[in-house]
Amino acid sequence: MKDWVPIGRLDGFREGRGRVVVVRGVRIAVFRVGRDVFAMRDACPHMGLSLADAVPQDGTVTCLGHGWTFDLGTGRSDRRSGACASVYAVRIEGDQVLVRPLRTEPEPALADADWVAWDDDRHGRPRDDAPSDRAPDSEERGGEADEDADR
Repeated sequence: MKDWVPIGRLDGFREGRGRVVVVRGVRIAVFRVGRDVFAMRDACPHMGLSLADAVPQDGTVTCLGHGWTFDLGTGRSDRRSGACASVYAVRIEGDQVLVRPLRTEPEPALADADWVAWDDDRHGRPRDDAPSDRAPDSEERGGEADEDADR
């Protein structure tokens, strides 16, 4: 049990909800699905937003910020092949939930400008049902921005 850290009793994690625990200074989002418990770093690799508020569904959680979805078991994203939330091994001993912290925590992906500045031409269009983080261009706003810029 050397590297395993207790994070709470199983009944302290509500079914179908996320909860944040802090282990060695790192925020971890913990999700309970039935008797299974999943843990991932509480930071979407897209822009660092919390994943703990997401509702687990079909083995995934979706970031409420921009709609990126992550597999609870692997951390893989449906948006970009290299986008992956850090996942933690979890085990249950009796009524206690334990996680095994990563040996080294990855740096947040906030420094990756490609992920912050989504470009449809380079990355492909987001799914139609996902919120867009792209600001409307002047034609979509009615062209007033170009006139105001000249003043």
